[in-house]
Amino acid sequence: MNRIRIKNKRHKFFLKCLLYVSFLIPVTGLAQIKNVWALGDGEKVFRNDLEHPYKNGNLAWDGKTIRIKGLYNEVMAFQVIIETGVDTVKNVDLSVDHPLNRSSGATIGGSTLKYGPAGSIEIFTQHYLNVKDSTHPNWFYGSPAAAPKKMTGWIPDALIPSDALPGAGGFPVDIAASQNQGFWIDIQLPRDQKKYPAGLYEGRVQVRNQGKLVKEIPLEVTLLPYYLPDENHTTIWVFSSDAQSYFPELSKEQVDKLLKFEAHRHRIDLVGGFDVNTSAFNMERMDQYKKYLDGTAFTPLNGYYGNGEGVGEKIFPVGMYGSKVLGNTKPEVQQQANLWVNWFRKNAPAVKYFWYMIDEPLESSYDWIKERSGWIKSSPDSGKYLPTFTTTGYIKALSGVIDYWAGYDGVDLKVLPEIRKNGGDHWFYNGNRPRYGSVILEGAAIDLRINSWILYKYGISTHFIWHSTAWKHNGQGPKRSLHQNIYRSPLTFINDKMEFGNGDGILFYPGHMPYYPQEERGLNRVFPSIRLKNIRRGQQDAEIMW
Repeated sequence: MNRIRIKNKRHKFFLKCLLYVSFLIPVTGLAQIKNVWALGDGEKVFRNDLEHPYKNGNLAWDGKTIRIKGLYNEVMAFQVIIETGVDTVKNVDLSVDHPLNRSSGATIGGSTLKYGPAGSIEIFTQHYLNVKDSTHPNWFYGSPAAAPKKMTGWIPDALIPSDALPGAGGFPVDIAASQNQGFWIDIQLPRDQKKYPAGLYEGRVQVRNQGKLVKEIPLEVTLLPYYLPDENHTTIWVFSSDAQSYFPELSKEQVDKLLKFEAHRHRIDLVGGFDVNTSAFNMERMDQYKKYLDGTAFTPLNGYYGNGEGVGEKIFPVGMYGSKVLGNTKPEVQQQANLWVNWFRKNAPAVKYFWYMIDEPLESSYDWIKERSGWIKSSPDSGKYLPTFTTTGYIKALSGVIDYWAGYDGVDLKVLPEIRKNGGDHWFYNGNRPRYGSVILEGAAIDLRINSWILYKYGISTHFIWHSTAWKHNGQGPKRSLHQNIYRSPLTFINDKMEFGNGDGILFYPGHMPYYPQEERGLNRVFPSIRLKNIRRGQQDAEIMW
């Protein structure tokens, strides 16, 4: 009898041990997740960089807790990196508890109003592009010595919202064995200073695998007692075009609004590729467009929420890349110039408007430039005050002919005072390391962040980026007018001389992909990129420095 009892006791103990072990096995079995760590928004963690120096600690992560701080109306961001083990991990998702201020009970992002005054939280899956043939110096960086440190491998850029189609970046996601998968988290800090006291807000980041919690990281957000202005002292002017066909369910006006709103939330002026810019003066169209210039388009009454509410665009090119919107004869040009100047004087006098005469002019075009500029400046009417613009660094032979300049190789600070004395200005164009950050995919994350710092430091007003939605290649090179598979191919620009740039011309990604159905994401939205996020961070930094 005693033997039976002992045997039963041993049996019970064995069963308990078995149950305990069987409880542990599914967690480790489900979760072939080797490591979870975090960092700020100023780095790109490559997919196969499993020995990243920041994984054990950095400015935003001490190995246990994520800590960020910012101002009212500022958007802060951090990244969570999941590293897998020897097996693929299926059905992974990530969530962030709304950070709570214990003394007041206020929570960041607790409201259902996205981008509202209570703040908001957005989670994105990072999408990677495999760069094998890296961008050559050309106009992107001055020499191999100025090249980004790491230029090949799987580089993150597109940020796919968590509600996109599963398997295409939307939750849940599968992560292949022995690699990193990055997640980007935006925290838009509150704008309401009355209901949200400054101080510490505490939350948690939770990682789940097949619905089971496998990692929880404390999150501390410190809201500082200052308000970040909605206005931008420095202007990031970005061009966009050819996006309409990617959203067949939406009207052109709706697509324009999608792009304008997403750009505005990232503190850039998305101008130049719209009908009003690429056609002769039309009073009705300009009156409709006025809302973007006076800021009424960017208000809750028009469906806009977020930073920059009520702030209008500051740049308006008449014509784009040298399109002949003013006509071909002296009377036509002078008449059109009168119409543009008169409209802006009456309706948007604070906006910097100009005639984009010609793009990257060669010396052979100087006589034509002088002639057309002369037509403007000799006008007997108000049209003589229409400024002229081109994309080149200052050229002495065109002094007094061109008013606004933008060169890819930077600004000659010695001639800038003279240009401004005569009513003109000189801006940045695209990016050329080491003078300022490059636009290419291989550039460091902070390349496009530091540009706003440089604008601030040297008193440069504007940075012009040639394209942001070059989903359809322009009219050059072997990819001429091709709808590009930008979710698979990093090569997005190549000209007739076979000079190319990876990621060049891309800051946004389409939520629909009708030309490559296998890349469909299922959302009528434009998606941001890590490069776009760093532009905004730089703009925010510049406002703090002012």
